[in-house]
Amino acid sequence: MTKWILSAPAALALAACAATGADLPKPNDALPAMADHHNPHLVMVKSNNGFEQTLSRVQNAIESRGFKTFAVIDHAAGAASIGADLRPTTLVIFGKPKGGTPVIQAEQRMGLRLPLKVLVFEDAAGDVHVTYEDMTHLFHEYSISGLAGPLANIEGALAAIAAAN
Repeated sequence: MTKWILSAPAALALAACAATGADLPKPNDALPAMADHHNPHLVMVKSNNGFEQTLSRVQNAIESRGFKTFAVIDHAAGAASIGADLRPTTLVIFGKPKGGTPVIQAEQRMGLRLPLKVLVFEDAAGDVHVTYEDMTHLFHEYSISGLAGPLANIEGALAAIAAAN
């Protein structure tokens, strides 16, 4: 079997030659459905409240559970800064070293997934959702064992935060 190693510019140039303008997706085109093995393993909870109230409740729930908020990223504001429209979409990044450190000690690659994150967004129908990664799946994906207590604590906190909407 022959292996090809291309630099990023060469790969992009080759891909550009292979695609015509008609082949490229438009910004609002739906993406093709992915097979089940590509399931992003996200938990999504629909809110009965508007975006601002949901975001506020989620942030209060995070704080009331003793988590530190490291960043709040307003994707819609970022889009507006380049003259683009985006429905309300905010990512809240938070955690506790006491909970995250044992997980990262067990598997350092989990440092890509921690601290914890919740995404609050308004969909095209105007419904608001709170979404987070399924930590049970991530523990399985990274073959983390022996941390049933921390996993239960993390999953319980994420579920409670999402339900506080």
